[in-house]
Amino acid sequence: MPLGNGFYEMLLMFFFWGFAGWLIECIDMRIEAGEFQNRGFLHMPLCPIYGVGMVIGSMALSGIRDSYIILFVFGVLFCSAAEYIVGGILESLFHSKWWDYSHMRFHIKGRVCLRNAILFGFGAIVVFRFVQPVVENVFRRIPMEMKISIIAIFSLVFVIDLFISVRRAWTYRKNQKGDELMLVFKAHR
Repeated sequence: MPLGNGFYEMLLMFFFWGFAGWLIECIDMRIEAGEFQNRGFLHMPLCPIYGVGMVIGSMALSGIRDSYIILFVFGVLFCSAAEYIVGGILESLFHSKWWDYSHMRFHIKGRVCLRNAILFGFGAIVVFRFVQPVVENVFRRIPMEMKISIIAIFSLVFVIDLFISVRRAWTYRKNQKGDELMLVFKAHR
């Protein structure tokens, strides 16, 4: 049974899955590139795109978690659309790419690729069908005072980090030469 998507639970979900997404990205890059790379826009271990996606997905899929086909299609379409849109926004704002799948087969502007779309589809099945119900059960057991404290601390750190990260990206944008911004930005984190 879903949490009911209360305000506090959605914020906990945002932070939990934002961290989980960051961790998965780091593991993927460790395997692909052979080195640790902070895959997030932020300095803290959090990829907001995953947190937002899970909150939206949990609300959208609350009554249909038993359909593997719907979960797969949702994962492929929703996650790919989110990745494409967010990639485009980051490119427009900061004149840089935070990820680039141009080296992958069947990509669209390097923002999305078929391999990741399929992984998102299978990931949606695993996460929404099996993992998210456990996460919701754990969240349900956390006392309200503790939920509020956790959310307050993480929200404060998140807002500060977001401000610092945007400021740093704007500074790099002003000093940028060509498409080297992402490489310089990532190397100096």
